[in-house]
Amino acid sequence: MRVSSPPAVDISTAWDKTLLVEYLGSIRFKGWTYLHYDQLKRRYQDQAKVNALWSAMKLSRFLSSMYLKPLIGEKGAGVIHVNTTATIQKSCSMVDRLTSSAAETERYEKFDAADYLMDELRLAESIASSQLEGAATTSRVALEMLKVGRKPRDEGEKMIMGNWRMMKYVSERGDEPFDTNELLNMHRVAIEGIDDEKYSPGELRGAADAVVVADHEGNVIHTPPAAEALPEALQKLCEFINIPHEQAEDEKYLHPLVKACIIHFMIGYLHPFKDGNGRTARALFYWYMLKCGYTAFRYISVSTLLKNAPAKYVRAYLYSETDGMDLTYFVNYQCDIVSRAVTEYIDYIKEIIATRTELRQWLYDSGIFNKINSRQRDVATIAINQPGVLFTAMEVSTRMGVSENTARDDLKKLTALGLMRAMKEGKGNVYLSPKSLHELKKWHGKTANPPSAQDW
Repeated sequence: MRVSSPPAVDISTAWDKTLLVEYLGSIRFKGWTYLHYDQLKRRYQDQAKVNALWSAMKLSRFLSSMYLKPLIGEKGAGVIHVNTTATIQKSCSMVDRLTSSAAETERYEKFDAADYLMDELRLAESIASSQLEGAATTSRVALEMLKVGRKPRDEGEKMIMGNWRMMKYVSERGDEPFDTNELLNMHRVAIEGIDDEKYSPGELRGAADAVVVADHEGNVIHTPPAAEALPEALQKLCEFINIPHEQAEDEKYLHPLVKACIIHFMIGYLHPFKDGNGRTARALFYWYMLKCGYTAFRYISVSTLLKNAPAKYVRAYLYSETDGMDLTYFVNYQCDIVSRAVTEYIDYIKEIIATRTELRQWLYDSGIFNKINSRQRDVATIAINQPGVLFTAMEVSTRMGVSENTARDDLKKLTALGLMRAMKEGKGNVYLSPKSLHELKKWHGKTANPPSAQDW
């Protein structure tokens, strides 16, 4: 993946009134995204005009940027700065309205089992973040492993299990001050036991570690700062993390979402570890959002969308790095991803509500409604919203706050009524949810041999 580095800014052309008017009329007022030089040059054939327009754009951005201290790039890399775009503003507004703890309380007040209803989403980020880093395990098999609690069988499953441990760790960490030792601990939680020689859990890379980022063709696209620069750079990053920018009443203010994206970028840019940097960066993003009260991020998976277009994710990094550490490109892209992820999360909630209503009506019409209690109806609803997923008595016990025997009895009763199917797994049973309400209706009242675990 090749990205053209911008030319030096020519201040003399940047002040040209005609070019400023053209920049405003042809680019800014048309609502074009925050263009990198590599994108701008594809829109014009006249190279001199491209360079002059670029100078005008950069002048505008210089004047409106927020310069971030103590975050300072390597010598020659540029001072780290960020601008505001419409995409960033809209995403910040969306997370304020829809993902805060207050919004969650209002949204779930009618849900008797809200935490369990959202359980699949809670696991999705751990799985997708590892898949983004190369774990070949499918989402369905990964969900089965995490839900059943079996030991991982290969490196891909170990990556997912490790990432689940790290996500659990950051969700419980709270808002204590952050330091380099804590970063090392996070990495250790996620990576330990996968391939310790390859990953070196909880250790910064050394001078002998030739760590670079390459594209799918093997081209080096990023060489991180030298290993000896890491202690000071990470110290500065921790100082930045601990500054309460969201409380500032002057131009030092940063919305938590913007700051979380910046933290994400800096871990990727510094690449402090031999491997596992991307997973650690995304986990830090989540920790900061949760720390600032955006509790819905327990259920919102950014990596699920990132893995669908990994080249765009990498390009956002490259645009920022090649343009003098202007992090606007990366923050803008991440905010767009966050907006889409929040929308999917809200759509999932709406789907649960609609399915609950439809299931309740069908249970009533079929005469089953009065044969099961409200907890069992909730488990049936969860099963419909997690098609083809395995359930265990231990999992239901934990999520529903009942004993394991009660949970097992619930699952057996739902199976007897044709609402789930039992499958042999080891010495006990697990329970398969139907793929849809339509399939559930087909199951009901029919006698069939339950599928084996191998068939699932």
